[in-house]
Amino acid sequence: MSTRYHRLARETPAYGWWKLPVAGFLALGLFLGLTVVLLGIAFFAFWPVRGTDAFERWLDDVGSLDLTRPDFFVLDMLSLAVLIPAVLGAVWIVGPRPIGYLSSVAGRLRWGWLARNAVMSFIVFGIALVGWVLVAEAADPAEVQAPTGVDGTVVLAIVLVLLVTPLQAAAEEYVFRGYLLQLVGSWTRFATIPVLVSMPLFAAGHTYDWWGLVDVAMFGLTAAILTIRTGGLEAAIAAHTANNVVLFVLDALGVIVATDDSGAGPADLVPTALAGIVLIAWVEWSVRRHDVQTTRDPIPPPPPPAPPVWSPPTYVPIPTAPPPTYVPAAPPGAQTAPGPPPLHPRTPPYPGELPPGWDR
Repeated sequence: MSTRYHRLARETPAYGWWKLPVAGFLALGLFLGLTVVLLGIAFFAFWPVRGTDAFERWLDDVGSLDLTRPDFFVLDMLSLAVLIPAVLGAVWIVGPRPIGYLSSVAGRLRWGWLARNAVMSFIVFGIALVGWVLVAEAADPAEVQAPTGVDGTVVLAIVLVLLVTPLQAAAEEYVFRGYLLQLVGSWTRFATIPVLVSMPLFAAGHTYDWWGLVDVAMFGLTAAILTIRTGGLEAAIAAHTANNVVLFVLDALGVIVATDDSGAGPADLVPTALAGIVLIAWVEWSVRRHDVQTTRDPIPPPPPPAPPVWSPPTYVPIPTAPPPTYVPAAPPGAQTAPGPPPLHPRTPPYPGELPPGWDR
C-alpha cells in the first residue's frame, strides 16, 4: 500500500516513536542558537553605520515587517528563515532519515513542480487580492489609500520582498506543513486530524486580531490540503510565497498595510477563501494532467547486516600417512633356506638332460 505524505515518518523501517518529538525540541534549540548568531551579525552590521540605537529600535519593532525600513524588514524575515536549517538539521540528527522526505514523497524538493505551482499561485492570489482591493476602494474609497510614488526606496523594498519572502514562506511551511503534519500523522492514519491540528497552531504563530487569525487559519487549511493532495510542500510554499509577495508589494506601494488587520471583518475572509478554493481545484487538475507523484511506494525492510570483513578460515583436516602394514615376524630360531641363484640365459644344460626334441 502506498504511503501518503503525512505518514512518511511513520511507515519507514527507521521509525521510532521518540524521534520526531525529540527533533522538535532540538529544532527549537537550534532556532534559538541561530537567532543569537543573527542578532550578533545584526548588531555588528548596525553598530558601525548607525550606532546601537538602530539595533535597539529593531529589537523594539521586531516582527512588525515595516517596509519603510527595508533593513528592519530583511532582519525580520531572516529571523524566520533560520527555521529551515533548524528543522532540517534536527530531523537529520535525530531521524528518521533521509530528510528529503520532509519535502515530498519523492524524497526531495521538486523544483519543476514548485515553479509550476508558483505560476498558478501568483495568478490566483494576484487576481484575488488586487481584485479585492479594487472592490473595497469602489465600495468605500476612504478604506484604501492611493498608491505612493515609486522611488528608490519603494523599488528596493519590492526587490527585497522578492528575495526574502520565499525563504520566510518556506520556513513556515517546513514547520507547520512539514514537521507538524508528519509528527501528528505518525500517530494516526487519518489525514484530517493532522490538518485540523496544524490550523490553530499556525494561526497562533501570528499576532493578529480575531478575524486576522481566522484568515490565517483558513490559509493554513488551504496549504495543508495542498500538501496532502500533492504529496509535498511545493504547492504550499508557492501559495504562501505568492500570497505574502502580493500583500507586501501592495504595502510597499502604500496601498495597504499588510500586517494591519484592525477593523477587519468577515467580509475580509472572502479573497482568502475564494483563492484557496480555486487554487486547490487548479492544482488538483494539474496533478492529474502532469501525472505528479503524490504517494510513496512502500519501503522494503532493511537488508540483513553484512558479514564481518574478516572471518576465520574453514577447517581442513591435515592428511596423515596410512598406518604401516603389519608383517608377522618369523618365529625365533627359524631359518629360511636360500633359494638357488638365477641361471644365466646361456647356461648349458646340466649332464643327463636330454637335448631339445629327444624326448619324443
